[in-house]
Amino acid sequence: MAAQMTEFESIDVHLLTEMEHSLSLLATRWRSRQNTPEAPEIIRRYQSILRCMIELGYHDSLDVESELPDELLPQEYFDLFTQT
Repeated sequence: MAAQMTEFESIDVHLLTEMEHSLSLLATRWRSRQNTPEAPEIIRRYQSILRCMIELGYHDSLDVESELPDELLPQEYFDLFTQT
């Protein structure tokens, strides 16, 4: 029998879904503004959201549409896939 999700787990799942959508929007915005003065702020927000997602238990790979180039992703994201 599968264990029921706790209230916190349910909230976290909802939050993670919304945050992943935000990453997708920011990645799209960055792609259209990567050579503008706005780009560093987009990257900062993106990295902050992704780090928060990881802290909440996110451990999947992102959809391609939601990713920034590797050099702009935080190290914590790569650590998810190198830990044993």
